Amino acid sequence: MQEMPPYGYGYSGEYGPRPAPSLEQKVTKRLGIALLIFTAAFGLTMAVVVGQRLSDQALAVIAGAVCGVVASIPPSLLIIWVTKRKQERPQAWAGPYPPVVVVQPPLGYPAGDANRYLQPPMMGSSMAQPIPREFIVVGEE
Repeated sequence: MQEMPPYGYGYSGEYGPRPAPSLEQKVTKRLGIALLIFTAAFGLTMAVVVGQRLSDQALAVIAGAVCGVVASIPPSLLIIWVTKRKQERPQAWAGPYPPVVVVQPPLGYPAGDANRYLQPPMMGSSMAQPIPREFIVVGEE
């Protein structure tokens, strides 16, 4: 008999609703959000103060660097996505090694005929002597 899948609210295989977060978890989450807002406000204020004191050329250099970094983010994410996708794809398993096949002469042949069975074929008379090759050297007088 097959085992039935669990039904219900089911988080990590348990039944019933999730437990309510504790007071400590709520405070930690709110503290993290407040710290994030404070950091963003501080960074924005520093950017405005420094931006007012820099020359136009320095601002152009900084703007170019920021635009370059922002332009490199999509290709980087694309490369990461493609490499993760290749890693997630299961590798095809070839299975066990193919069997080793040994070719032997048929049984019942005498020793002399068995040796002839494995010898290479005879070469014709045209193959006995190699054909001389002709070379042309360019630039020779």
